[in-house]
Amino acid sequence: MGRDDKKIVFFAAGVLLMMAVLPAGLLLGPLQLGEGEATRLAAVLTFIGVLVTASVSLIGLMVNRQTEHRLQTEQAEQSRQLRLDAAMRAGQLIAPNGGASSDPAALASGLLALTKLDNAGLAVTLLVDLWSDENPRVAKETAVLIIDAALRSPSSNAQLIAAELLCRHATRLNPCQSLHWPSAVEGCWIPDLSPRAKLLLVEALVNMTLAGPPDESALRAVAVRLYGIWREDSDDRVRGCIGKLIDSLIGRLNDLGYKDFMQGTQRVMLSELQEAARSRSNNPDGYLDRLSTRFADDLRDWAQRCEGLPTKPGCLATAH
Repeated sequence: MGRDDKKIVFFAAGVLLMMAVLPAGLLLGPLQLGEGEATRLAAVLTFIGVLVTASVSLIGLMVNRQTEHRLQTEQAEQSRQLRLDAAMRAGQLIAPNGGASSDPAALASGLLALTKLDNAGLAVTLLVDLWSDENPRVAKETAVLIIDAALRSPSSNAQLIAAELLCRHATRLNPCQSLHWPSAVEGCWIPDLSPRAKLLLVEALVNMTLAGPPDESALRAVAVRLYGIWREDSDDRVRGCIGKLIDSLIGRLNDLGYKDFMQGTQRVMLSELQEAARSRSNNPDGYLDRLSTRFADDLRDWAQRCEGLPTKPGCLATAH
């Protein structure tokens, strides 16, 4: 029973006590008076009726609150049990009985089902073994969807595992394919990530870009993605390092002559990229400063080789 319910019970008990004591005191006295007995008796009876009505209402409210609380508890327990059962069935899709190996469709269904059941942490943990370099059992697109769900989850551990996996497999992803990069950081950012998870995601973005095709589409994509980090992270040291990376792209972006850049749902103007580039600064951590400088130099060399438009299927969509 909650504190509010206890207050209601004590109040109702006090009212009932008043109903038992007051009428006796009022009736034993007034009925000896003689004149005006009927009037005073009617007033006392009216007062008693009001008390009875109020007490019944309070007791009814208390009973209703208790019933609602019990129903909410039962519903929460039923929901938890249903989610547990569904998670177990999803697990059976991933690892069926009898030692048989699951087909890719069953694996994808099981992992995605876990993310919908608020078990993104379990899904991304299972993904560690299922998305291996030697024997990948899930498609890249499925893996990125699981990683995206884990990055959006409130679990810092799940976010870290997701960032680590993305960084580990970044060179196998195509920066021009929207399904090869989590939408949670597609031109936007998650500023509440742990510092380690942030560094892993930035490294994944740079490595994916450097391993991808050196064309205008990839250049536009990395510029917008880096700007999303710069715009939404409040840490000046993070913004300074990202500004250094953006600055390494500005020369080539100016050469292309474009004034606006789009990636996913984000649109960034060249003037905004130039503003971010001007914020470049050295990291007080000398080790991280040397790493960010190396990445910036690699991006600058890569950007100078970027030319031409993509010709593969879906190239028109890379403009948005």
